[in-house]
Amino acid sequence: MTLYVGDEQEADAQVEDRARFLCRIEDGEVFAYVARGNEFVRMRDHGLWAVEHDDVLVSARSGAPLAYRRGRVYYASESDEPLYYERAH
Repeated sequence: MTLYVGDEQEADAQVEDRARFLCRIEDGEVFAYVARGNEFVRMRDHGLWAVEHDDVLVSARSGAPLAYRRGRVYYASESDEPLYYERAH
């Protein structure tokens, strides 16, 4: 069986079909997208970054809370500083 792995541009084009994106507040760049259900994947490397539970983003790596959601904005757990906002495709 041969598995074809496309290039990075092809992967990014597939991501554009996703409905939910997290953009950084500081520069408006897309940081992550929802891949499956409540799993957020980093845009730069398409690696699992966080999982959302009850409006809280939890690190996929450590299990620590990263940010909590109010409306379409995600705020830092410790400082209450806005970090990300969600935009629809």
